[in-house]
Amino acid sequence: MDYVRKQGGKIVEGYPVEPKKGWTPDPFAYTGLASAFRKVGFVEVIRRSETRPVMRYMIREH
Repeated sequence: MDYVRKQGGKIVEGYPVEPKKGWTPDPFAYTGLASAFRKVGFVEVIRRSETRPVMRYMIREH
């Protein structure tokens, strides 16, 4: 986030996985888990499929 802020970025977007059963094989979760994204402040902005939310983190200026 610091790097994006220093470059003048305002948004970081991620495409994690949210498993239906609470678990997914590692090869299918290489983009990260939605729960981890939420823990660091990302919010879901849209969901185009049941297991793939689009999440964003808004960079605050200091």
